[in-house]
Amino acid sequence: MQFELICVSIGEQSYSDIMAVLEQVDFAEIRLDVARITTSEIGLVFSSGKRLIATCREGFYSNDERRERLFDAIRAGAAFVDIETEADDDFRKTIAEQARLNNCKLIVSYHNFDETPSLSEMCDIVDTCKKQNADIVKLVTTARNKSDVARILSLYDKYPDASLVAFAMGEAGLISRVACVFLGAPYTYAAISDDKPLASGQISMEKIKNIMNNLTIKVNG
Repeated sequence: MQFELICVSIGEQSYSDIMAVLEQVDFAEIRLDVARITTSEIGLVFSSGKRLIATCREGFYSNDERRERLFDAIRAGAAFVDIETEADDDFRKTIAEQARLNNCKLIVSYHNFDETPSLSEMCDIVDTCKKQNADIVKLVTTARNKSDVARILSLYDKYPDASLVAFAMGEAGLISRVACVFLGAPYTYAAISDDKPLASGQISMEKIKNIMNNLTIKVNG
């Protein structure tokens, strides 16, 4: 199993703490909505030579500030930029245009922190993200039971040729964070350690590596 399939979500606030985590990984998501770093520090992070996703969720920064932070990351060398499917059309389009100009792939994402919608609803969401020119569609829900997990993972049968990252949050959804890469996801997300999750049910990079190793041995053995 190739461990470049594991993207570590980094939610450190300071530049030095972010760089300390990057010393341990090659593929990471930088949560610019959580980080409190300057324009020049964003440039240094994203020109570090690592394979990085730039993400800046709504909440702390205004849309203008979010746009500028993502622009800084893209111009410095971000490999991917993540924009929510429900984002303002103009906001998403300007980010997408900047990404195209800088050879940066666009992730269009959907998150549901309450439930896992019906299969038809999730298919509609995937189709919408694809129409928004996503290079990668990220669809993350919240699982309450095994049926929720089975439903979101069934998306890989519906979209076998799509670059789709689909899994469920919560304790019930934990297995989907690993299963998705065996079903066709280009990667999955992990925390740098178990005490620093950025989402419910997120586990450490080392635990995911161990699970993947064990599953690969059983499959190949």
